[in-house]
Amino acid sequence: MKTTIKDIAKIAGVSVATVSHVINKTRYVSPELISKVEEAIYSTDYKEKYELKKKNMRVGKASEIAIVLPFTSGAVYSKLMHQLSQYVLERDYLPCIYLTNDDYDTEKAILKRIASNKNIVGIIFSPCRRDIEYYREFWSLTKPVVLVERSINNCDLDSYVVDSALGIYKCTRRLLKSGHEKIGLLASEHYTSVTFECKEGYRKAIEGFGLTYQEQYILNIENRIEEEAAIEAIRKFYNQMQPTGIVCCGNHLTFLCLKAIQSLGLECPQDISIIGFGDDAWSELLSPSLTVLSQNTEEIAYRACNMLLNRLSGMDSNVEKVKIPLEFVNRKSTQMIGRGPFGERACSPDELVLTNSDKEQLRKNAYKVGISFHYSGPAWKRLHEAGIRQTLEALGITVATVTEANFDSALQVTQLEGLAMQQLDAIIAIPTDDNVTSEIFRKLSRETKLVFLSNVPKGLSRDEYISCVSVNERENGRSAALLMGEYFKGQGETKVGFINHGANFYGTHLRDGVAMQTILENYANIDVASIMNFQNIDEGYEICKKMLGEHPDIKGLYVSWDRPTLSVIEALKELGREDIAIFTTDLDIEIGSLMMKRQWVKGLSTQRPYEQGVAAALATAKALLGYQEYKYIGVPPLTIQRETLVRGWKDIMREPLPGMWKEYTSK
Repeated sequence: MKTTIKDIAKIAGVSVATVSHVINKTRYVSPELISKVEEAIYSTDYKEKYELKKKNMRVGKASEIAIVLPFTSGAVYSKLMHQLSQYVLERDYLPCIYLTNDDYDTEKAILKRIASNKNIVGIIFSPCRRDIEYYREFWSLTKPVVLVERSINNCDLDSYVVDSALGIYKCTRRLLKSGHEKIGLLASEHYTSVTFECKEGYRKAIEGFGLTYQEQYILNIENRIEEEAAIEAIRKFYNQMQPTGIVCCGNHLTFLCLKAIQSLGLECPQDISIIGFGDDAWSELLSPSLTVLSQNTEEIAYRACNMLLNRLSGMDSNVEKVKIPLEFVNRKSTQMIGRGPFGERACSPDELVLTNSDKEQLRKNAYKVGISFHYSGPAWKRLHEAGIRQTLEALGITVATVTEANFDSALQVTQLEGLAMQQLDAIIAIPTDDNVTSEIFRKLSRETKLVFLSNVPKGLSRDEYISCVSVNERENGRSAALLMGEYFKGQGETKVGFINHGANFYGTHLRDGVAMQTILENYANIDVASIMNFQNIDEGYEICKKMLGEHPDIKGLYVSWDRPTLSVIEALKELGREDIAIFTTDLDIEIGSLMMKRQWVKGLSTQRPYEQGVAAALATAKALLGYQEYKYIGVPPLTIQRETLVRGWKDIMREPLPGMWKEYTSK
């Protein structure tokens, strides 16, 4: 007589119902009981029937796995649905997709249906609430459940979610370190675990930076709200709070944010920086390409499916609660906000607008202006002077005198004393030294209007000068460092050196510091093996030889700007180190030629000296008319690599490509 399940139940010492559930997988049974039942089965002739039953169950509707998601309209859940389904099918189960529309009542009805469906043997679930109280009535579910993307508080279910708190913390802190203080957070409804964690990460970043956490800088958008209503809410939020940067906590929120910003006529990142969430295919195709936090949905899907199937097969293991890191994909939708010597936020050169009445008054008064340069770099001074002179002369303002001190502080003091004797209406100057020139500039501030380029001498107060015009040095340093980081990304552990300007010069000190910070925070594979400082340009030669003598395995160098870079390259030539990749700031013909020939210089971030000259001239004109609110004016830099060098040269130098380069343009 053949063995029945009653016989198996008796041998195993369990109920007939338990044996039935083990054989038919109609409810969750503990691994210990499964082991007892299977041991009993394999000791009898029932084993052949059991094996056949298991084989047949793994095809068709008797072995479904329910995948319960809020929606699939966004890239994250769309990818999860596809990847989860694929992994389920590969293990010979059938996926059954349920969408809750992020509505708890719908979710509740779906869970009840799943609980009574004998064909469904396991559940992969992304809940629309984070509080365990909403799910207590389902806690007696006899089918194994694994959570994905969202979690439930205080429950003993396996969960595989991204580390939203840490991701948003890092994004917010990145904007804070880039000079932003008014940062908005776009989040979905507050009752999901993701939203809660995003807000916690945001709060910790704000408070950790020494600022006051303000709830009004967080906008919650309901997932089921109509698109136009959501866009209007974001527009209203922007107009009320005026954030300089926004961090989005979802890919659909990112899409809504971009549409709202566009409808406001704002440009990203010039008017507002945006960090998105979820790396949709269109993120990289936008102009500018979108900086995002990207989820590894494939890892979530694989690990969730693997654990669920382990539970179904009776494998015993501890409950897993895994947080998978978000990847920060740095592109071009954020900018660093320039800060002046007294921490003032940079205003854009576009704000320096003169009316027809202003221009008429300037021409009528026939003002005279002097210019004092710190040195006469081959392109830098020429372009600055051209921007200043052409702009002032078009307004009827005379450029009476131009001097340059060749980095000789004593000479500049003498030159400035000479300018003082001319009784000029304004002086545009870049100091050679913060300390030595301080007293003469303080004296001049009582006699004329001072507009500085790049730096303000030490000891001068905000009231002793009109404006400081500079490249956005934060952005300048970051751009150069990003070029270095991306060049060595994926090349394994790489050692680099930093050759910085040692003088206490505000602009270069800030630029070099931000460059260092960018490498340390973003590129774990790059080891800054050595940092050395130069005071004079020519010192780059000896410093380079010393650095490479101590660290011959260095593969890359950051050098503060182009002129000391040329000294460094002389040392590299002597050492025969053609393998070193250099990243620097500012463009001239020698640096450009090396880049064109693919020698040493791989990337640079450059000032726009002509545009800075124009801005300095307009700031001077505004000062002559009595306007003094433009304390710090920041001009954005331009990033150049070999493939953009031809266009960049024309934009920066405002002249045709050098003839000597033409033979290299097609190589």
